[in-house]
Amino acid sequence: MDILLELIKAWGPPGALAILMWIMFSRSEEREEKKDLRIQLLENLLNESYDERIEAADQVATAIHSNTIALTALTNEIRSTPKRLK
Repeated sequence: MDILLELIKAWGPPGALAILMWIMFSRSEEREEKKDLRIQLLENLLNESYDERIEAADQVATAIHSNTIALTALTNEIRSTPKRLK
């Protein structure tokens, strides 16, 4: 508080007001930087999540394709096996 009174004495009320506004502005800038960092972090998490989903979908597609090939091979093997008469 003493510093504020000294500023008012030295620079007058406009000087003290200018310093107060500068302090408020710098704090606002710090908040904006923190917000920007948080937004960037969330965007990165979203992209990672999206990439993981794409990778999982690729793995499911590969598994389905492999199962289709295996089922086709098994079907062909069963069809080619001679039937036994009872």
